Amino acid sequence: MSDLGTAFILGIVQGLTEFLPVSSSGHLVILQGMLSERFAGDVLFDVSLHLGTTLAIIVFFYQDLIRLFKGIMPRSFHREDLQLILCILVTTLVTGIIGILFKERLEAMFSMPKLAAGMLLVTGLLTFLTDRVGSQALSYGRIRYRDALIIGLFQAIAITPGISRSGATIFAGVLCSLERSWAGTYSFLAGIPAILGAAFLEWSHASQKLSCVHIAGAATACIVGLISLRFLVWTLRRKNFFIFSIYCWVLGGVYLIMGR
Repeated sequence: MSDLGTAFILGIVQGLTEFLPVSSSGHLVILQGMLSERFAGDVLFDVSLHLGTTLAIIVFFYQDLIRLFKGIMPRSFHREDLQLILCILVTTLVTGIIGILFKERLEAMFSMPKLAAGMLLVTGLLTFLTDRVGSQALSYGRIRYRDALIIGLFQAIAITPGISRSGATIFAGVLCSLERSWAGTYSFLAGIPAILGAAFLEWSHASQKLSCVHIAGAATACIVGLISLRFLVWTLRRKNFFIFSIYCWVLGGVYLIMGR
């Protein structure tokens, strides 16, 4: 298969797994090795995929972002919007601090495929419980600093391969009594600085030059990401999150049984 064809496939996988609670890191590592050695260790390509899915978040939630930034302007100031931005900062800081403190240990986990498979079972449990916990007392825009702290802790845990960032943070939000669709929105708004931060850190280690292959992968990840975001919101509103549990349990279980 050509490099361009492989880029399209990896872009599709990134667009699906970055947002759907099934853990993107494990899928990409496996497929990069299976499809083409050309992309193994291509840091710039990984960064391009993440930037593509970040753009998808910005496009999908652009109305929320515009409303948020308008709310902190002097002429249309809303205290709730300022608190929401501060909460996003709290979530990001908690994740960043833990990520830096345990960087070496976390990186070592990426060479443990059985651990990743086992963590997929945990992701399945989190998505299964998402439909069954929380009081949904906090509607759109309402969040407390302690909620932001807890979500930040779960986002940090999701650095572990096999733990889905979206699955962990949405579960944490629902656990903190955020209404389900609002928990999903906050998860991705808070994910923007976290994903961008990780992408730029990887960028500093990249030695390749940007090419049409990188652009194709990023564009595909963005388009597919928009579709998967819509599907994710649909499942949250209809309490169908359990379907991701089945996928994670089957994939993790099969690998643990058949993997070496």
